[in-house]
Amino acid sequence: MNVTIQERKVSFAAEYDITAPAAVYYAKKAFFSLTDHLELQETGGNVVATIQGAISPLEHKHDLTLSDGRRYHMRCAEIFRRVYLCDGNLESYSLYEHKGLRCSIFREDRQVAAFTKNRVVFAQGNRYEIRIDSDADLVLILCMILTVSLSEDNNNDSTVTFDLGNIGPEARPFSEDWQPR
Repeated sequence: MNVTIQERKVSFAAEYDITAPAAVYYAKKAFFSLTDHLELQETGGNVVATIQGAISPLEHKHDLTLSDGRRYHMRCAEIFRRVYLCDGNLESYSLYEHKGLRCSIFREDRQVAAFTKNRVVFAQGNRYEIRIDSDADLVLILCMILTVSLSEDNNNDSTVTFDLGNIGPEARPFSEDWQPR
């Protein structure tokens, strides 16, 4: 399944329009919050997940709460190799940033998603193109990607930006032949 997240930069907070097959979501970062706070909503306004950041000077930490009561804790485990871990509900996910602008998400040892971010941003915010297994937890995967977006947000209000992506070491190489199931 293919999913797109389009960030909309507004003066004080980031907003995201998310399109997936048979579903449309919207997310908005809270205005004036000491930590990151974002709600993921369906088009009718029902909140399907909440992302809450924790104050931590060296490590990005976020709690993800889904509307069905599941809770996950996501943190940046390796800051130089850009590895995020997301644990909860008796399952574990890993998000790897690879060379350039590509990322992969694994549930345990099986890849369930891959996504890319745009290199040039003109007026709008970042755009994420996601390929995801049809049996993967879409809402959780969206929360993980939005969490990474929040942790990388540098409040840059420039009209045009150019992103080189990850130019440092990577913990795991990107699988060029991976295809969603």
